[in-house]
Amino acid sequence: MVSFDAILAMKKMAGDPIKKKALIKDATCIGGLVLVLSNPDPQIVQLALETLLLLADQAENQSILHDFIGMMDQLELVITKATCDQTIQSMAEKLYLLLSKIEETCTLKDTSNTSGSSRRSSCNKNRSLLGTHKSKALVLQLRGMVDKSDRDLCMRLLLQVKGVISITFDMKKMRCIVRSKLDVKPESLVRAIARSQTFAAQQVIKTDSGEELLVTFNAHSQELNKENNEELPEYLPDEEETVIDDKAVSRSGKGGKKSGAGWLSTAASFLTNSFYW
Repeated sequence: MVSFDAILAMKKMAGDPIKKKALIKDATCIGGLVLVLSNPDPQIVQLALETLLLLADQAENQSILHDFIGMMDQLELVITKATCDQTIQSMAEKLYLLLSKIEETCTLKDTSNTSGSSRRSSCNKNRSLLGTHKSKALVLQLRGMVDKSDRDLCMRLLLQVKGVISITFDMKKMRCIVRSKLDVKPESLVRAIARSQTFAAQQVIKTDSGEELLVTFNAHSQELNKENNEELPEYLPDEEETVIDDKAVSRSGKGGKKSGAGWLSTAASFLTNSFYW
């Protein structure tokens, strides 16, 4: 593991225009900075982020850092880690934005403020929220998006959700990081995206070991239940209430081939218990 003194020395090099050129070419040093982003010591993580931000202030260095193995994954882990210091999360988000070359989108939910000065005030106000304890980051895996117009539509739909502060897109991974207030539920974001009728989303969560899991929500459950209830005739009350979960968790990039038989068995049992013949 890279020591605090070693990172401090690299930070001084990153602040020197000449030594910075040599540092960015040293894969061992950059790899060490990426590695310590998962260090339990917040001082080491913050120092590493400060060093990386100094390196990333030049456009030619951003692509090198972005393509470095593990860089974006480690930044995502810092951003979404619940126990991470908010100052460190804000720095990680700033670096993530620089490396993905996506401008952070800021908006004020009060539609009456349409002047340029009001919008600038809105952006400053929302950016300040990134460094407070009253916000959280949610990572969504997007499916079905093709081009920039899809991204813009997704952004507009997400911004309609009350409590959303900012949105960062990573089109290479087909993901977006949504910074929101604490009371915003991931289900509401997934349902908002589902209104596009062309693409969908899953929540990305990470375990303590760093393994990614995809959480699937039944985005249309409320609408479908409402429509079905209007058309169905009245039935006698069941003796026992049947509860159906509208949320599923799966490992990122892995399928569940063995779940088909279990699902059919459960569905058959449910239909048998739910209808009177």
